[in-house]
Amino acid sequence: MLRNSSTYLYLAVFLGLICYLTFIDKKLPGTKDQEEAENQLFKLDPEDVTSLEVKNVHGLYIFQKNNNHWEIKSPVVTLADGATINGIISQISFSQPQRTIKIEGSDKDLDDLKKWGLMPTPAERVVIHTKDKQYILLVGRKTAISDSVYARASERKNEPVRVIPNALKQALQKDLPDFRSRNVFDFEPDKVTKLAARTAETATTPGQQCEVDNKDGKWTLQMPLVARASDQEVQGLLNKILALHIVDFVTDDASNLSQYGLTTPSATLSVTIRPDAAKPDEDLVLEIGGPVPGKPDQVYAQRLKSNSVFTLTRANVDELLKAMPNVRDRHVLAFDPGKVTGLTFAYGTYKGQIEKEHDLWRTVGDFAGRADVGHVTDILAKLSQLETTPVVKDSATDLKPYGLDKPLGKIVVQSPEFKPGPTLTLRIGKTENKLTYVQNSAEPFIYTVPDTAFSFLPATNLEMRDVRVISLDWPKVKSMTITAGSGPSVNMVRSSGGTWTVSNVKDHMVNSEKADMQASLFCQLQAIKWLGPVLPAYGLSKPVLTVTVATDKASATLHIGPVLPDGTHAAVVEGEPTAFEITDGDFGMLNTSSIQAVPSVLSATNAPSATAPSTNAAPVKK
Repeated sequence: MLRNSSTYLYLAVFLGLICYLTFIDKKLPGTKDQEEAENQLFKLDPEDVTSLEVKNVHGLYIFQKNNNHWEIKSPVVTLADGATINGIISQISFSQPQRTIKIEGSDKDLDDLKKWGLMPTPAERVVIHTKDKQYILLVGRKTAISDSVYARASERKNEPVRVIPNALKQALQKDLPDFRSRNVFDFEPDKVTKLAARTAETATTPGQQCEVDNKDGKWTLQMPLVARASDQEVQGLLNKILALHIVDFVTDDASNLSQYGLTTPSATLSVTIRPDAAKPDEDLVLEIGGPVPGKPDQVYAQRLKSNSVFTLTRANVDELLKAMPNVRDRHVLAFDPGKVTGLTFAYGTYKGQIEKEHDLWRTVGDFAGRADVGHVTDILAKLSQLETTPVVKDSATDLKPYGLDKPLGKIVVQSPEFKPGPTLTLRIGKTENKLTYVQNSAEPFIYTVPDTAFSFLPATNLEMRDVRVISLDWPKVKSMTITAGSGPSVNMVRSSGGTWTVSNVKDHMVNSEKADMQASLFCQLQAIKWLGPVLPAYGLSKPVLTVTVATDKASATLHIGPVLPDGTHAAVVEGEPTAFEITDGDFGMLNTSSIQAVPSVLSATNAPSATAPSTNAAPVKK
């Protein structure tokens, strides 16, 4: 009984110890949360920061993120240097304390905090704001023996002191010129909806206004006239605007702008952005003032809604203002080649028509048939890339001087993208000084193109025809019939296993490998070139070879004429009106015999073995 009591006592003590250790472990330092707290100042994602306050020996600076770009809100309103601000936030977010000193609020602790520059007023104080939280960092003086500083991660009385790298303190000691950006503009190009520029009238030059708008993803010049704008040119202009840099900061006092020529600016440049669909458009406006005394290559400038005056390089400003009206699209026809469904052209010796049917191109009218997709794609690409040299007239009531009252040619493009559509016509006028006048049906402008601009057009539909003259499914071939000249036909049948037999010639067998090669060539036969209508000179009324191949769903018959002077053969597919050329090599393959007499060892008699015929002429009956 005594032994059992001792056992129960030991068990109770053991269980109590386990419970005590479990409880203490939850309270003791060294857990994951505390380790993380000691290894970083804050659990902070830099992307979540919306504003930042930095107070140092130079003053208080307030920064705010607007459309993913940093701005200074105090002591001046201007653009901030994004790299500098993001750098400070990243250093704070990822800074790892080298040592942690506990603070319990004793008199000695208070003396230490004063000695370390953390009380009563820290050397640097930082406030970081996110959407739903605020972080405070206090930075004191450097430590005595290492390149580190004392810091606290809050203003709580018992907040520990952490020793962190001095690089963070150095980043916080910057003055206003270090925090502000030298970029005049800071925006995302894909959010720009409008660009506008205005130059004031002077004694020697008239005033000018220019505007380019982006609507439904397309840029359009609205002033000084309505015209298509080039996406590439507009993007280049946006890049130049973003590259505009401040030379010197003059003043942050905007109370007397007349001395800088900014009460009546000589020019303005505005960029309108749409941050997102839920917010209204925002105008970023740059005003250009007068020349800088003693520096003729610079001008004064100011961003609207900012109290900062600065200088810019005059040449860069002039280049931007001149580039604005030059974003005009120089293409004489605006269309997407991938959306075109039809093309018709007639100009000089060039004439043709094609249409897309079930995503396949076909020539229409003369020499109708399947068109070469690659050739058609190339024609449409070159037509869409055709650019004007200079624009002769922005509008003209009299078209006769340009030969456009009675055009010498027309190119008609059909596409669902044309509104109201469905076609866009390019009228081709007369040629002068190696330049040809053209005008499209959607615009009043008269363009000029080089007199050789249309040399890529094919002369006829034949040049656009696909060189594939026969297209049968080779694996599904069932039979092949070959007739040489006026002789009897040789009929061969292909089994489902791929073995060929001859059905109308007794005691003969088929070389299946040769027959496969012939049938495969026939099913994918390509022309060297298309010839046009069948002519007597081609000898196709009495073909030297006729081949018919049938699959389970279709068949085709090919007639081949005698050799032509150039060594090729004319051929025609039965039922088609257009002849074409094939190589002598293709003719030779189709004309090679694939049958031979059954060898004597397989024959019922002792007749000598026969040699295979060299051509597809039927064997002579004895």
